[in-house]
Amino acid sequence: MNEHLFQVIQTIIPVLGAVITYFIIPYIKATTEKEKLNQYKEWAALAVKTAEMLWEGTGHGEDKKAYVTAFLNNMLNSRKTVITEEQLHVLIEATVREIKEGIL
Repeated sequence: MNEHLFQVIQTIIPVLGAVITYFIIPYIKATTEKEKLNQYKEWAALAVKTAEMLWEGTGHGEDKKAYVTAFLNNMLNSRKTVITEEQLHVLIEATVREIKEGIL
């Protein structure tokens, strides 16, 4: 009986390892990446709103974008590259659009 139980346990361990590797770890990774993206969106929204307060009126779009890009780049990429310049551009544009549409 003891040897039979041991063989069952030896069979179950690789199956559990496969389940963890193929289902649980990717789920956890996707969840943490989604949380990071939400944090990046929140910081982008705050940076855009701050730039709007610093430069009131029209005609300062380039200054505002440069400020937001520099702020996010310094904050997110200070130790290593977390987000590329193109990703920053997309994030900023999406945030500006959401603010204009009243979503944020």
